[in-house]
Amino acid sequence: MNNSAVHDRESHADPPVLPLVWRLGLITAGTLLIWVGVIQLTTALWGPETSLQQHVTNAVGVGVPAVAMVLIFRRHVDRRPVSTLGLHTGKRAVRDFLYGALTWLIPATLGLTAALLFGWVEISINSSIVELIGVVLLLIVLVFVYEAFPEELIFRGYIYRNLTATVSPLISVLIQALLFCAFGTALSGIIDGWGASLFLERSSVFFVMGIVIGCLRVMSGSLWAGMGFHVAFQVATQLVLGSNYADITVSDEAVFTLATGGLAFLAATSVAGRLWRRRANWSKPEPEVNRATEHLLAGGSADSKQ
Repeated sequence: MNNSAVHDRESHADPPVLPLVWRLGLITAGTLLIWVGVIQLTTALWGPETSLQQHVTNAVGVGVPAVAMVLIFRRHVDRRPVSTLGLHTGKRAVRDFLYGALTWLIPATLGLTAALLFGWVEISINSSIVELIGVVLLLIVLVFVYEAFPEELIFRGYIYRNLTATVSPLISVLIQALLFCAFGTALSGIIDGWGASLFLERSSVFFVMGIVIGCLRVMSGSLWAGMGFHVAFQVATQLVLGSNYADITVSDEAVFTLATGGLAFLAATSVAGRLWRRRANWSKPEPEVNRATEHLLAGGSADSKQ
């Protein structure tokens, strides 16, 4: 179905219950309340040091209500199908997830290799190969449930799709990145405390991450791409810089972060351009269609148009 046909259908779509600004504000506030509430509850039960039990509880406690919130908002407030958020199924979902992971892993691996060869950073691994494999698999599941799936579903799924119905994908990427930055910075400040340097550091990381993953969302047309990038980034960071699951020592955490995450943030879209050879729409809004015509759009949304 072409763009003109989609625009013709727009006038027949069921109107949302609330204006766009209210929907975006409520979903962002609800996201913050869920994360803060669950983290504070598990901290009260097990203390500030993150244990496996606490990590699992956080993942389930955040993931379930966050996904339920999106389902309720999308179906009963937006009056639109959840399928239009970019959650494709089958081989495409697997491919986009793996491609998304590669957009982080390829530049991060190259950057870390260079840092190790030039002696800018040293890494000491005292855990066995079997232990490392087990930890990586565990972290993949926890990061996916706790962070990647719910955060991408909310910001690059629900918020992004609502925005693209009115403004261009480029503007949508910017706005969702600002909301993601506000959520992440507020969450970090509430949980870990505030400070001028910490505020600048956190807000910069969350905003850049929101921009990069938002661009992957446009270039791939799929939520799974951002989830793959999110999982790769967080698993590597928590594995090497965290001290809860593996015995790994890094001589300079700042150099490691710049060589991996910093380079990946800069190069991710370039890698994505090689992986997804599709014509991305950056400039034209993608209006919602009514339920009767959803099945006419391949993949369930305008995302599927190449």
